Amino acid sequence: MDIYKDMIEKLKFHKNNIINSFIKKGYYASESEIQSKLADVDARLALFESYITKSGNYMNVKELNYCFAMIAKDIEILYKILEDILIKDYASLSVFVEASLTELESKAEYCRKRCSEEINSTTLGTTVFFKANAWDISENDETTTISLGQVQLVEGMEISCFADIEDIGESSVVFQFDNNDPEKSFLALPYNYNENSYKVPGEISINQFPLIMPTTAVTNDYIPITFEIDMQNRYKIAGAEGGMQVTYKNSGETFLFKFANIDNAFVAEEDCIVEFFVLDGNKTDGLFMEYSFTEAPVSTNFSLHNGEIALDKEAIRIMIECQKGLGMFFNIPAGTVYASLEEPVIVNKKTLLYKGNWDIRDFVLREYVRTNTVTYDVNVYVKSLNSVIGKIDSIYIKEVTSWFFIIWDTEGHTNLINLA
Repeated sequence: MDIYKDMIEKLKFHKNNIINSFIKKGYYASESEIQSKLADVDARLALFESYITKSGNYMNVKELNYCFAMIAKDIEILYKILEDILIKDYASLSVFVEASLTELESKAEYCRKRCSEEINSTTLGTTVFFKANAWDISENDETTTISLGQVQLVEGMEISCFADIEDIGESSVVFQFDNNDPEKSFLALPYNYNENSYKVPGEISINQFPLIMPTTAVTNDYIPITFEIDMQNRYKIAGAEGGMQVTYKNSGETFLFKFANIDNAFVAEEDCIVEFFVLDGNKTDGLFMEYSFTEAPVSTNFSLHNGEIALDKEAIRIMIECQKGLGMFFNIPAGTVYASLEEPVIVNKKTLLYKGNWDIRDFVLREYVRTNTVTYDVNVYVKSLNSVIGKIDSIYIKEVTSWFFIIWDTEGHTNLINLA
């Protein structure tokens, strides 16, 4: 019988229950006794379905609570497997596609650009380095050194590192980025479920250009600009300074509101989702945005911990799921608030394609200048008792470009991962 990921997780759960049942009886079972019990378990069934209820005349609250706990455990297992597929398997598939397309780039430039745009919207970002063969390896006792040669990175970019090596976990691998300037050198661990990412020393300079659209212009379309786009740089369009978007759940309609501060508190007239962005709040270290709610919202994409949100990134997205009657306001000591922040499609050097809110008329085009690069000598150190020669599938580095969100419920527990 084929063993699937969910079956492995359910067998772990059943095994733990079997061991605990023996311990409660004061008996420490052998592995063979445990496996004998496991042999009777059908791992194909959901944990909830594997529980056999007993009929009776009264509601068994304890039994009902146990069934709910099993449903929650089934959902937890599904989320864990989906996360694994999304982050690990999909990333490996994306890298494989990139490697295959390399041979076709010279003959299919259009396809390469189209593929690059698709890759930029994946859960991780764009591949800036990839290697799958011709390894430069040296071994010394338990440490294997893999030289990747020189890798050029943009100052201020955020990267994640990956090493796909058979039988080697992420905790046994370290990436070393060496530069002639010691202040620019750094170490990095491979990407894992804690979302390890690293900022390359230095800063990406940002230029801003106002885009005030006439009232007769269609904003949800092609936007002409007065200067030429530099294809090496990245661009984002921030819309409606000092505003926020409110999307009502029942109708699905989105409206612009003035930003909710202490002098202009917002009260939800019906169930809705409030969204806004804080840009450049990180120019001064150690600042926090304060928030105040009349009651706990349904969910947020920040932890409801102490009334503060660290302004530690160039762009921070705030999302709040509100119930009718919820009131709120914010105090932001630094940065600028915008109702929207979109990454446009570059049509040509004079035209952008914007697909955001139709009602926004004032925009700011943000140009992220990527001309300052730094070259690193990159080595990967692998700690293993056994040789890894012949076991290395691929090593690659991605620039993190996508939004990652963890939605928190009113008790501070993660209940949704949203990738946008």
